[in-house]
Parts: sequence; C-alpha cells; structure tokens
Amino acid sequence: MADTDQRTKKYRGNCHCGAFVFEFEAPEIKSGVICNCSICYKKGYFAITPGVELKVVKDEGTITQYQFGEKKWKHQFCSKCGTATFGTSDFFDPPMNMGINARCIQNLDIWSLQEQHVDSTNLPPPYTPHLHPGPPPSPSNIPSDKGKLYHLTCHCGAVTASLKVDHPFDSKEYTGTIAECNCSHCIRGGYIWSYPTATQLSLSGAQNLTWYTFNNKIIRKGTCKHCGVLLLAEPVPIVDGEEPISDEMKTFRESFKDIRPVNLRAVNQDELDVEDLRAKGRVRQVRRDGGEGGVYINP
Repeated sequence: MADTDQRTKKYRGNCHCGAFVFEFEAPEIKSGVICNCSICYKKGYFAITPGVELKVVKDEGTITQYQFGEKKWKHQFCSKCGTATFGTSDFFDPPMNMGINARCIQNLDIWSLQEQHVDSTNLPPPYTPHLHPGPPPSPSNIPSDKGKLYHLTCHCGAVTASLKVDHPFDSKEYTGTIAECNCSHCIRGGYIWSYPTATQLSLSGAQNLTWYTFNNKIIRKGTCKHCGVLLLAEPVPIVDGEEPISDEMKTFRESFKDIRPVNLRAVNQDELDVEDLRAKGRVRQVRRDGGEGGVYINP
C-alpha cells in the first residue's frame, strides 16, 4: 500500500498585489522553518523546501532580487507590494536549491503549522546591523532621561529609524499592543506590529521606501525598494480632489493620523528578539478575514 503521507497536493501562491502567481505540487505542507539569520528574521520567512520546480502562472515583471554578503542566495520579492516569494541558493542543485516562503501560499493557515526554529545567527558571514544616523526622536510624553531607544533598519541599511518607547518591549512594564495579524498582507511578511505615535519615531532614507496601498487605501506600508524589508505604516496623505470615503473610513483615518505602526522585525536583533516575544506569548495574534478594509480575493 502506498504511503498516503507522500501523496502530493497542488499548491498555488502569489505576492499580495497578484503580479506574480505560481503553482507547484508537493506532499502536504505540515511544517516550515523559521530561521533567525539576519535576512530571514527581518523578512519573516516561513520557509519550505519541497524540492520541486515552480510553475509560473503569471509574471508582470515586478519580482526583483536582493543579494548580500557572499551572494550565495538570491532573495526574490515583489517590488510593488513587498512580498517575499522565494529564494534560490548556490549551495545545492535544482530543484533542492529553492526555498519558498510558505506565507505566500493560498488558503494555508500558517498559524496552524508546526514551526521548526533554526539558530543561524553565528553562521558566516557576520551581519553588522546598521544604526540610524539622524537625531533621535524626542516625544513630549517621555522624559529625555527615561524610556528605551531602539534602532530600526532594513537589511541593506538604505532606510533606518530610531524609536523611543516608555518601557522596553520585552519588559513587564510595557503595556502597549504588540500584535501579529493574519490579514492577507501582514501574514505574508510575518509582521510584528507596535503602535507608537509619530513623535516617537525618527526616520532616515524615506526616499528608498516603496509605499503600498490596497483596498480602502487609508493606510500605506513602506518597504525598502532595495532589499524588500517592511519597516512601517502610515496614513495615506490626503490630497485635494480625492474620492469621497465613508464616515466609517473617515473615523478610522482620524484615529490613525498620529499613529505610526512599526514592524518590530526591523528592530536590530541585538536590541530585541521578536521570536522570543512570540515564544513567551507577548505577541497578540489578531485574526482577520481577508485584509485591511475588505475581503481579499486570491488571484
């Protein structure tokens, strides 16, 4: 009798904006790898290596490539929506050289899968985190000699920031929200959100951000155009002549006007370990249907 565990299923995946769609067949996905190397950590990969070829169903040319260090890995992400899709390495022969970000796979409940954590922080080459070159924030509600200052950066260092909070995120004194959302966009990056005010954040290199909006287009999310790491979100600037929005959306935008949601994966790992926060139950899981402002339809 055939081993039923080896029966294959057909999977379909895509970046969030739908510009890149792929399919493959593999045994049922029951687990994935969470690696804490500098790039996997910042991009929130939930990696699988099925050892099969991808069939590209749709490709609008938005997939771009990022390499660093010895350039043995080619990390692919969508330049429009920031979704990390897959990567290939020079260490293995095809198709075993391809790792797929399972977060892109349609109708796959990532939170129900087994997590296999891999410690890769000491593997060469060493990664030196970047520091914010600009002045630190000085929020009026936190005394200058109090609070905790964090440094945030994309992987390549083109975008950096510093963030000041009243208490360290991993302390019992911190009472603010730290959340992991499973909406259609957030789940693809494994983003871990905190919600400081604009005055708590100082940003440098904003010209290197690609801003992505979807559905109601009230909030936009900023991803480094070079390495694909998402750092923050902010309300979409109001422009003259914009289309009218509902009162509900006006209230939502008003509530967010002074808030700058930050992806804590962008905080340098030597200052904060978000996987440790997740393991200790300090990150609240928020289940949402579809995505921000509406139901997401898989392409």
